[in-house]
Amino acid sequence: MEKILIRNIDIDRWRKTGRRVLVYGRRKVGKSFFVKNFTKWDRYFFVKRDGGIIDLGDGREVSYEYLKDILLRDPREKIVIDEFHRLPEDFLDLLHAYGEKLNLVLITSTLWLAQRIFSEDSPILGIFQRFKMELIDERDILVGLSDMFSGRKLIEAAVYLREPWLIPMIQGEVRTEIPRIIYEEKDTVERLVGEVFREEERSLKKSYIAILNAVSSGKRRSGELSSHLYSRRIIPRDDPSIIQGHLRTLVNIGLLEKLKIPNRRFDQYLHKSPVTDLYFYLDSKYGFSELEIPLRSIEKVFQELLPRHVEQYLRNLLSKIYGMTPAKIIESGYDVDIVLLDLQRIKLVGEVKWRKDIERKELRKIEAILSGFKGAKRILIVPEKTSLPYTPEDIEVWDVEDILEITRSHLKAPAFV
Repeated sequence: MEKILIRNIDIDRWRKTGRRVLVYGRRKVGKSFFVKNFTKWDRYFFVKRDGGIIDLGDGREVSYEYLKDILLRDPREKIVIDEFHRLPEDFLDLLHAYGEKLNLVLITSTLWLAQRIFSEDSPILGIFQRFKMELIDERDILVGLSDMFSGRKLIEAAVYLREPWLIPMIQGEVRTEIPRIIYEEKDTVERLVGEVFREEERSLKKSYIAILNAVSSGKRRSGELSSHLYSRRIIPRDDPSIIQGHLRTLVNIGLLEKLKIPNRRFDQYLHKSPVTDLYFYLDSKYGFSELEIPLRSIEKVFQELLPRHVEQYLRNLLSKIYGMTPAKIIESGYDVDIVLLDLQRIKLVGEVKWRKDIERKELRKIEAILSGFKGAKRILIVPEKTSLPYTPEDIEVWDVEDILEITRSHLKAPAFV
């Protein structure tokens, strides 16, 4: 896949930024590519791991003193510093002292710095505008891929290709390509997450990784996560308050998302990326980070997780189209996959059945469950409407073409050039 994705949603967000912007987020979500190609700047500097500073304008290495002179010389010039956390510690003091005069974009994917900048005692808190880069927006990727995929394959491609680094690697259908890439590029996925925690203390990094593993294995409430970490002697006692800061940070950096469960007194935590969810599921169940897992086994696990990844994607897609809060209903005998909240009121409920055939008995059950939400829009999402044994009453049935049409009407803009 050689096309370049135009991230229209992020471009619109960028238009609202000012003179000083902090761009942050997980590795390989396209932060540097976006700033280089879709924003205006005059000088771009990249800081190497050893602290060396490269001026990308001419490719030469410059000194730290030279960089500081450039920053303070002409406030009309927009300067970008990529991986700025690798600069000497006194750089934050310089930002604090001269921040109001600067015309500067800072880029980082380091977790410890994100924590520090978000803290109340940060020296640059309030000086820089935050710009969080995440996976490609659900709306942009769906419309953008619609000239390459159709039907079920389109939705499934949109689910996984929100990871920008995967796009050039895909040569066919994601059902075969994603397991292959995970199998062949295991080290890439490990670095993807590991780089985020590079500067963390060993014990703290262990806590974060344990949480990510546990979430993939199905422990999605803070209480469940606390019990899991305590059982492994990672935290001193089984107390959810101990890990609240960890969960908040993982959400802030873009590794996890927090999902409301309006009929319960708890929230759930899910992986933002289905690719990292797949990786950590394989690791938690089969020791994937340390053992060789056959490709056939990875394919089997992928097929198992695919429906829940589609469900998560569609829930977040519709929440953005309708401008409402995504949620989920969990009852003892059933779940409602998609719930959209307007403040605390349920305005839309939906079920996702991502397979070819649905039995009449199952469709009757869906009708009965959704009929209980009076006054809410009720939908059933399937790959193709022909998979239904009959047309249900008082429920809108949407297939891939309907989802695409709704998204296009919402965006009204092309996504690829």
